[in-house]
Amino acid sequence: MSTMDINKVEYEDDNKTLDKKQIEAEEKEVMLKAEDENGDATDKADDGPVKAALSGDLTEHGREVKPKFIPIGAIKMPGFFTKNSDKDKSKDEEVAIEKDTENEKTDESLKVKENKFQFLQKFTKFLQHPDNENENKEERKKGIFNIRYPRVFQKRGSAPNNADATLASMETLDDKLDTPNDGMETVKLEPVELEEGKVATKLPLKERIRQKKFIIDDIVVAGIVILVLIVVIIGIIIGAHAGPPVERPLRLGRYITTFSSCGPVEGILDEGVYKFYSIPYAVPPVGKKRFTYAQPLNNLSSCWNGTFDARNKGPLCLQFLENATITGDEDCLTLDVVTPHVRYDSPLPVVILIGANTLAGGISPAQPSALYARTKEVVFVRPNFRLGPFGFLALDILSKSRYPPTSGNYGLSDLLMALKWVHLNIKHFGGDPQSVTLLGHRAGATLTAALTTVSQAHKLYSRVWLSSSSVIFPGEPLEQSQKLNTRFKEMTKCEDVDCLRHISATEILTPDIWLENYIGTLPANTESKHSLLVLDGDLLRVHAYESWDTQKEAKKSGKDKFKPMVFGTTQHSSHSDLLRKKHLTWTADIVEKIVNDSVVGEKNLTAAVFTHLNKTYEGLAELISSIRTLCPLVSLASLRLAVPMYVVQGSGAGGGAGGSGIAGINADVEAILGTFDSEMPEQRRYMAAMQQLFYYYVWHGHLPGPESGLIQVGQDLLPLSGLPLCDLLIREDIVPRYAHID
Repeated sequence: MSTMDINKVEYEDDNKTLDKKQIEAEEKEVMLKAEDENGDATDKADDGPVKAALSGDLTEHGREVKPKFIPIGAIKMPGFFTKNSDKDKSKDEEVAIEKDTENEKTDESLKVKENKFQFLQKFTKFLQHPDNENENKEERKKGIFNIRYPRVFQKRGSAPNNADATLASMETLDDKLDTPNDGMETVKLEPVELEEGKVATKLPLKERIRQKKFIIDDIVVAGIVILVLIVVIIGIIIGAHAGPPVERPLRLGRYITTFSSCGPVEGILDEGVYKFYSIPYAVPPVGKKRFTYAQPLNNLSSCWNGTFDARNKGPLCLQFLENATITGDEDCLTLDVVTPHVRYDSPLPVVILIGANTLAGGISPAQPSALYARTKEVVFVRPNFRLGPFGFLALDILSKSRYPPTSGNYGLSDLLMALKWVHLNIKHFGGDPQSVTLLGHRAGATLTAALTTVSQAHKLYSRVWLSSSSVIFPGEPLEQSQKLNTRFKEMTKCEDVDCLRHISATEILTPDIWLENYIGTLPANTESKHSLLVLDGDLLRVHAYESWDTQKEAKKSGKDKFKPMVFGTTQHSSHSDLLRKKHLTWTADIVEKIVNDSVVGEKNLTAAVFTHLNKTYEGLAELISSIRTLCPLVSLASLRLAVPMYVVQGSGAGGGAGGSGIAGINADVEAILGTFDSEMPEQRRYMAAMQQLFYYYVWHGHLPGPESGLIQVGQDLLPLSGLPLCDLLIREDIVPRYAHID
């Protein structure tokens, strides 16, 4: 009996009883199973294990119950699973064939829509979890929200690489399930092959770099990093050039403006360098500020409005000249700057010129040189400072006017304030505040040596060059120095400080009190002199020797650094035109008589001295220089401080440094600053040797030779083994007892 007949009978007899209907349904089921067993072999093979698993239909009350199997991911559109109508199998197969044809035609379109089904594919694959050990383990572990789900359906008896182990499509499920088409459209889902770039995203960064498999994110990140680096580099370059220009522009081709802590300053271009004259560096010491320590310009009321005109030279400080005349002004705390460049890049070494012939006054040759500022690439600074009584008067009525009680050393405080100004402002003039050389000459060198003992000044300079300084420094208490000026107090008839600050400058400058200069004479037992520097208890607290010893010990222990120092003088530092003109003709008898009338003759050392000297004017000038300047400096520099010292030799072929066989007291500084008379080849060689010594020291912080010892400067630089005359004078206690004071 065929299937069609059975269905016909079923529909013809609707009125049969329930038991009869149940019996007929069971018989119909047996007949259908028999037909399935004799069916086409190919169809059975295609059915596979899925239909075998699903063919065991259960019956309930004579009705066929289909398995409730919903293949998630195989439905193109959502819908309900309803009971299939009774359609024959052949019609199902035709529908499947038509669907296959349609699927083949839409393969290309499905690839376009592949991304729409990625989530459903991964979800279905996650639910199935085929038992394939070679499959990617990380894919098996993945699931929505990292939750493991039980494997509900899987193909049984398939090989590891069998395509049946992959996600089943709707077409495959239709073939394996004996479920007639219910009119819903099915879509064949094929295994998705991951592209190479998508596989690379699953690799860590190091592995991608090793395999040279980069993704678009890597390229984007690398591009952003490179872009940021370029921006940073450009910013650094722009920032480096965003400051002031390398060289400041000129106004009208010759005027230049720069800055100071008190306002703009305008200088002038002259001789190839920029010159700034008389720039104030401290409060004017006039009126109530007379006889007080220098005060900084830290108040706007003390500064200027607009731009300060520094194109013209201002007055010097009040002082005595060598001929006893008076020059200068009380309002004088200014300084000059000569610089080859006004810029901020490549700052140049600074040389501060501190010059005075005596502490009472006298114009020093230590003046800025435009030529050597340009050719030697240095910045020159020359400060004015108070001299004579305005700079060094120590008096009891002045000491009582302030607390703690003190007086004197006002000129020294001026220099300290000038150093502070340079440290703060010299960068605006092309100078380097970390490379400052103090060049002191004569009385200026004495003040410079005293500055090295002031703790406040240690950070304001780098090195010191002392030319013909004194080695006699104050050692008596302040009260003793004040008593020495009792005569001045009696002459002015002032009993309080207000009187001293209101009397005229000429009443204060009394020549017979302040002009004491013994540098050009041999010492005598009757001479009396006192230092204008005093132990004021503020700037100068201890003797200079004690301070230097402390600095040396600190250097040895590594606690502090002893600033480099160089001492020097000339062989005939006591030479002067006034001394030479005392006699039209200097004979041996005249020279010998002068020596016998001095301390040297009183100690019966005349014959011993002339074993080292000639009985000529040059010999006499050398003896005076040795007692007053040269030998005291040798005892201090070589024997006590162990620092280098140079001696300018004047004698020699062609006159050496002086042309006439004499090296005067200014010969070294004039050679350094280019004002030395150098007409002869020997003189030019001497200048070159002296400049080589000084400017090497300025640029490098030390001399080209050893750190200590004597250096002879003539036409060349030569080591000086010793000075026998100095050894004699030191041994006989003439040196340094009679050294000049200022």
